[in-house]
Amino acid sequence: MLVNGRRINSCLTLAVMCEGDDITTIEGLAHGGQLHPLQQAFIEHDGFQCGYCTCGQICSAIGMLAEARAGMPSHVTADLTANTTLGAAEIRERMSGNICRCSAYPNIVAAIRSVAGDAA
Repeated sequence: MLVNGRRINSCLTLAVMCEGDDITTIEGLAHGGQLHPLQQAFIEHDGFQCGYCTCGQICSAIGMLAEARAGMPSHVTADLTANTTLGAAEIRERMSGNICRCSAYPNIVAAIRSVAGDAA
């Protein structure tokens, strides 16, 4: 989930800790009948199997893309002075805290990459 636009570990956050904050969950991403671009990309790239982690993967990816746009480096960012290029290794590192028990990682990375060109 996103709190004030930043991704957090919702399983480690008490609701009372977010009083007055802007909270976005997977349900708040679509507008009208139109899916968020990352939701659509996960469908197009088959970025899920059982679906258990999908909500967290998508919300985390939205936060991760915002971090990259803001110039925040990761542990694998090669050049800290240049704009971040979100290749597969960079996306895998930035999303490494999100676990998928079905191992849909290649498709998750493909879905994020398909959107990252527009968002990063």
